[in-house]
Amino acid sequence: MRYSALSDIGLKREKNEDNWNIVLDKDGEPIGFIIADGMGGHMAGEEASRIAVEEISSMVLECVSKDTSSSDIQTLLTERIRVINNKIMDFSNKNFGGLDSGTTLSVGVVLNDNLHIAHIGDCRVYLIRDNQITRITQDHSYVAELVKDGIISSDEAVRHPKRHRITRALGFKDNFLPDFYVSPIKPNDVYVFCTDGLYEDVGDEEILRVVLEQPHEDIAKSLVELAKERGGNDNITVIVAWM
Repeated sequence: MRYSALSDIGLKREKNEDNWNIVLDKDGEPIGFIIADGMGGHMAGEEASRIAVEEISSMVLECVSKDTSSSDIQTLLTERIRVINNKIMDFSNKNFGGLDSGTTLSVGVVLNDNLHIAHIGDCRVYLIRDNQITRITQDHSYVAELVKDGIISSDEAVRHPKRHRITRALGFKDNFLPDFYVSPIKPNDVYVFCTDGLYEDVGDEEILRVVLEQPHEDIAKSLVELAKERGGNDNITVIVAWM
């Protein structure tokens, strides 16, 4: 398995509130892919995403060391996400006087020839297979609900003034539990994890083109640079994994 990753502050933000990690097993093989996009001022979002990524990373390692079954992985992820949510809320209350802070989170765990995905918020996970791109996750956002209800189109959602309103995230008192997806892994599959700083400026077909045309070690950088060429309006984080 090969992978590449890059996180960039972009061109408009004062700090990078994204966090990510690729968890390796004792043999150096990747077993977990984690990406988070923090929300909140005064470093609150940055800390929220850091807490989420660190906690989930340790949980992924524990699952592998205990030879966790596929049937147990969702339960264990849910339990750890509850813990993370409480930690973020406690951290916010102690350090920022209850200032709103939170983070999105998407995590993929490789287990028994499947990628088990837990997803909260509006990071995205894409699958590229047979020269086609498919978005696995569904955004937890106000505009995603408008699109689902047929009120606006997907194209209109990209520039909607309320496109950054998240309906589910860690750090929320309610609405913080994940959706789960299981993606059977086939040879030559490519998974792309990204924050909204990428997909708001780079379309799905453009992501596909870069993955198909660029050397694997250059893909994350090429995607980030393309988003910056389009304005770099947000932090940009990309993880690309070849199975």
